Amino acid sequence: MSNERKQYKVSIHDDAAQMLFSHVRFLSNVSIPAARKLRAMLFEACESLEDMPHRCPIYPTCRTSNTYRQLIVGRYQVLFSINEENNTVNIRYILDSRQDNDI
Repeated sequence: MSNERKQYKVSIHDDAAQMLFSHVRFLSNVSIPAARKLRAMLFEACESLEDMPHRCPIYPTCRTSNTYRQLIVGRYQVLFSINEENNTVNIRYILDSRQDNDI
């Protein structure tokens, strides 16, 4: 039995990237160092999904036909799906949990 873990390619949807930059832009109005830290933290979290994305629970309140999982990063939620056929993690949303997010 091999100890090798399956590696996934992480793909960030354009809408999710826009959400990420919107959060960072908003924070930069308060503190540029904090905005840079948030950006790095969110990118690092997204990259971590290359290894074991199944560790994240299924997002329970999703009203779409897709099954999304969630990765909590501070007060942000990274919602993604896993495509086993092509070993891809597709990041679809990056949400601020302080906001009313209806997806």
